[in-house]
Amino acid sequence: MSRFIVSLILAVLLLSACGYRLQGRSDSLPGDVRSLHVELFRNDTYEPLIENSVTNEVVERFARHDRLELVEEPSRAEGILGGRIVKYSNRAISYDRDDDIAEKRSQMTVEAVLRRVGNGEVLWKGTVVWQEDYSVNIDKVVQDDREQAAIQVISQRLADELFSHMIDKF
Repeated sequence: MSRFIVSLILAVLLLSACGYRLQGRSDSLPGDVRSLHVELFRNDTYEPLIENSVTNEVVERFARHDRLELVEEPSRAEGILGGRIVKYSNRAISYDRDDDIAEKRSQMTVEAVLRRVGNGEVLWKGTVVWQEDYSVNIDKVVQDDREQAAIQVISQRLADELFSHMIDKF
């Protein structure tokens, strides 16, 4: 029995070392971009300062990619990633028995474009949407904190989605 387990472990190790990956999956950004500058995302909504949250999360997510260098100067980059927040909504989704709002949903839509530095060639373009639900609190300060926390989660998920779509060549 132990010989079978050892053989099974060896087979798993050999298969994992062969470099198999999901079809369409890559380790690099489109256009084989290895250095990237992330611009401040434009906020086309009425929600103040969400562009900072989205941009910071995009920078943080792309910085974790071990084969990509983030640069502050656009002239030092091979690609520039920018975009705009085209929609933000925050609406009631459930009510309690007194007909007061019990839960809200924040949703954000972001359009992003990756361009090659120099000639401005569009290497990737896409739209991502994410939403987050949260419970309502009668205290205005707590309520505002919950909405901001939802915006933070949405920004993180949008950054993950942008990264995933670019790497997966969607």
